[in-house]
Amino acid sequence: MKTTRQLLLLAASGLASAAPGALLKRTDYDVCAADCTLAGLPYPDKDTFQLPLENHYSEQCPTFYVGSDAGNPTATGRVCLEFIGPYLVFNFTSISGFTYNDATVSWKLTGSASSFSDLSCGPNPNGDGLTCKLPFTSVLKVSPTTSNKDLLAGICPLGDREALVFDLRFSGDVTSTSSGEVLPLRQQFPCASRDSDPKCTSYQTSYDYFQLTYRCSKCYVAACPTSTSTSEPPVTTTEPPTTSTQPPTSTTSSTSTSTTAPPILQTCSFGTAFGYQNPIAGVQKSFTLNTQSGAGCNRWGWYETPTVSELQGGISGPLYVGAGGNDITKAVYVGIWVATANAQGRVTVTYLLNPPYTLADVHVNLVCLPLTKCAPGQYTFNAGAIPNLPTFSNPTPLVYPTCTGGSKAALVVHAAVNVVKVGTCEPPKAS
Repeated sequence: MKTTRQLLLLAASGLASAAPGALLKRTDYDVCAADCTLAGLPYPDKDTFQLPLENHYSEQCPTFYVGSDAGNPTATGRVCLEFIGPYLVFNFTSISGFTYNDATVSWKLTGSASSFSDLSCGPNPNGDGLTCKLPFTSVLKVSPTTSNKDLLAGICPLGDREALVFDLRFSGDVTSTSSGEVLPLRQQFPCASRDSDPKCTSYQTSYDYFQLTYRCSKCYVAACPTSTSTSEPPVTTTEPPTTSTQPPTSTTSSTSTSTTAPPILQTCSFGTAFGYQNPIAGVQKSFTLNTQSGAGCNRWGWYETPTVSELQGGISGPLYVGAGGNDITKAVYVGIWVATANAQGRVTVTYLLNPPYTLADVHVNLVCLPLTKCAPGQYTFNAGAIPNLPTFSNPTPLVYPTCTGGSKAALVVHAAVNVVKVGTCEPPKAS
């Protein structure tokens, strides 16, 4: 099956209460309840939506604003999310004093090289809000006739656990019922900090999109009758003679049925990954390790020089395996990394790998330049023997270093990556 798959974040423990707004009910068929062949298979769970750029905050109804000023909006609304049948559904809830003209959901899978795709929709016929439905077939770029079983396998590529990550934008127009003025709407910026309510107190205005992820659960429906490999005893029949001189004749037959064993997955070492930060407005953000003279630095890989302020806003980039000579065109893109700092300046780095890749070891270096050591085992933080997790964060935030003499802090994001596959393991990529 041809699919475009993206992994997302490990779900945080405990879900926040659903935001206000009329949530869609399952008026369409529930794929789990309707098909016994899906018993025990994973399906996307609407109760696990999270916002990765907001420290994995649990939210089923992200916000949008009306007007031209996100900090002082004319009005605000919510888009409540739901999985109904083979669709991801966006329900724009009603806004007091306004009617919808149209809306567009722009989407792509996080890390995908493709540009945003637009899903346009009009007001609901009853005038109550606006609904957009994104087919799983569009997300996975497969035929409209693809079976539900194959669709669920693509939407839940790792089984009943964390799944895909979307980059999303909302746009559209509403009309004031009192003045007739037409005003734009768009998604709110990702939240940077929250108070105890938890109300957002500041925003990450450098993003023109937000991210959404979810987990998958198992379909709890009665399984279809199954057969196992069996052999029935021979059946002997006796035919009557065709003439008085012919003896009776006998024939013997047997029948058997069998089922094929599922393929066996194995874990293979895939190679070394380094985090890279793409240039911003033409400004270089990643620098090669081989520009440093420290022990073990004569190798491929990168470091970044973020300020505390930049980390508190959040920085991120791709994880590349096998970029020998720092040549990204030779590398394999295996996921993303995200680095954030709390109010005290303590730093957390999160690894988010795409299926079928998993983590074996992670290493984070956060020190002042120049780098004196580039061997990952000598970094500030090390975690080994990770049990094939697709996502990982350092459990204790790292202290941002105090650098003197004009020196800058350097961040190195490194990992040893495995691949889960069927068949023979191949030699790892460049280390």
